[in-house]
Amino acid sequence: MGNLNYNLNFEMLCAKYELGHLKNEPEQVTGGLLHRMYRLQTDKALYAVKALNPQIMQRDTAMYNYTLSEKVANMAYQNGINAVPAIVSNDRFMHEVAGQFFLLFPWVEGKALPSREANIECCKKIGDILAEIHKIDFSTLLDHPIENLEAVNGSAVCWNEYALQAKQEGLKWSDLLIDNLKQINHWEQLVESSGEQLSNHLVISHRDLDQKNVLWDEYHAPIIIDWEAAGPIHPTQELIDVALYWSGFVSKDAFCTFISTYRNHGGEIYANWSDVLNYSLHGKLEWLAYNIRRSLGLESADDTERELGTLEVTRSIIGLKDYADFIPKCIDWCSQDY
Repeated sequence: MGNLNYNLNFEMLCAKYELGHLKNEPEQVTGGLLHRMYRLQTDKALYAVKALNPQIMQRDTAMYNYTLSEKVANMAYQNGINAVPAIVSNDRFMHEVAGQFFLLFPWVEGKALPSREANIECCKKIGDILAEIHKIDFSTLLDHPIENLEAVNGSAVCWNEYALQAKQEGLKWSDLLIDNLKQINHWEQLVESSGEQLSNHLVISHRDLDQKNVLWDEYHAPIIIDWEAAGPIHPTQELIDVALYWSGFVSKDAFCTFISTYRNHGGEIYANWSDVLNYSLHGKLEWLAYNIRRSLGLESADDTERELGTLEVTRSIIGLKDYADFIPKCIDWCSQDY
């Protein structure tokens, strides 16, 4: 395997791709929990540079997934979505220097809203945008029928083995995982049974349309960024997930406004609410498993990655429990006649 640590040589990046001469040291900015984002100023332009996690790039599917996601972002932009596709240099959107991969974007002035805060007007705007994204036919970008791309079975994760290794290493989240193993296995069963009901209607979409991936400009217009997770998803599952993000999991009015706006702009409902809500446990379980591997050092670029994984394991387990407890309440919200 190649170098699994970040190798951040911004001077070589600028020289190789003719970005201009650096005017100052690149500044690390908030950029999600998987990769590292920097503000890079040259004498030619101001860039947002995403240094891709070397561990992620080791995956067999990584390059295909990033290629697809950039095609999706470009097509969304061409169809009127205020998206920010990656910059293309030398006919390539993926920039590589000494084994380190980068994505470059024009720097966009805007502000992301805090998560877990409900805003009715924002719910209307994002509900409209999500409906418009779901109307776009991205099928021409795919090598295979979309139905063959998304696995809907429960994840095969060795939770017991992870718990034992964590206990042996004295990791502080080990007891929390052990105490919730039975519940985690139950959630996986719910994912598998509900997934069978959701496999017959998939679309290509953003798949991570929460507050951190929407910037608001000076006119309070939304700009959709970070399309790296784009891929196949059941539209009603994404609808529920995004409506919950933007309602903060607390405001029924904001949630219902989001759903009604989506439907009023042509979005349709293709599944029953309980199946969709249960299947949403799938992504949360995957995120937990990934952070367990980071914390254990099985999938970490450096000690910083391990520490981040350790923090996220505890947050993820608590988040799963909170979400599972919330499902009955959300089904009640969904019973409103839209």
